[in-house]
Amino acid sequence: MVQPPGASGAAALPHILLIVTDQFRRDAFSSNITPNLSTLSQRSTVFANAYASTPTCTPSRSALLTGRSPWNHGMLGYGAYVNCEEYPTTLPMVLDGLG
Repeated sequence: MVQPPGASGAAALPHILLIVTDQFRRDAFSSNITPNLSTLSQRSTVFANAYASTPTCTPSRSALLTGRSPWNHGMLGYGAYVNCEEYPTTLPMVLDGLG
């Protein structure tokens, strides 16, 4: 895990870089095709197995940010308008609260 500059000990918070891609097949991730991502992955925690809550990107990203299923966050398709400020808890809110 990559620590912030000057951080030391167990109390130091790590930097979090969440990369979310669309239309990116597993076999497209290689040092020949994505050399910078490959280099970053060597110094990072990589989740090799991941599951999406829905097969379309917008509802799936909303689930990632809210921790709720599409039926609970309201974003069921591309055309749905949902105000993100109405969610009681989001990943950015939680991370912001941690400093």
